[in-house]
Amino acid sequence: MGRRGVSRVSIKIARRLAGLLLVVATAAGPWFMEMHPATEESCSPPLVWLGEGHCACLPSLVRVFGQGVIPGQRVVLVLLLPPALPFAGTLLLLLGGERRGAWAGYLTAWGLAGAYSLLLFVGHWYLHRQVWLWGAGLCGVVAVAMLAGEVLAARENRREAGQPR
Repeated sequence: MGRRGVSRVSIKIARRLAGLLLVVATAAGPWFMEMHPATEESCSPPLVWLGEGHCACLPSLVRVFGQGVIPGQRVVLVLLLPPALPFAGTLLLLLGGERRGAWAGYLTAWGLAGAYSLLLFVGHWYLHRQVWLWGAGLCGVVAVAMLAGEVLAARENRREAGQPR
């Protein structure tokens, strides 16, 4: 393997790790919304006034994970599964090698995480326009960028190898 092959592999690994780091960064932002009845006067930051007698707390993914490890709250962990899929997909790809099945699993993991994140973001925004779950939205954007980057890199590799698309 020549110098060009080594640099291509290290760029690929760096790109994948950067995507995972960005997903970790999105976990600090709001992902969910907990609504409760309140008055406008009692709804002060970090709470968000929704109107019509409701106030909302916007917990981050990290906070929801903390609630999920409390006994009796295990159902919450199911909500955390899709954002964790890229970690499992990347691990599968790194340990299983660049096989077609591992790569398909990796792309599927990013696709599911992106779809889940964007559905949360758009769904909450549609219902409550004053609430922006930017953690979920940013994770969706990262997932779409990772999918596009992987597909474009694979197409470029095939083109250089002279294989048909």
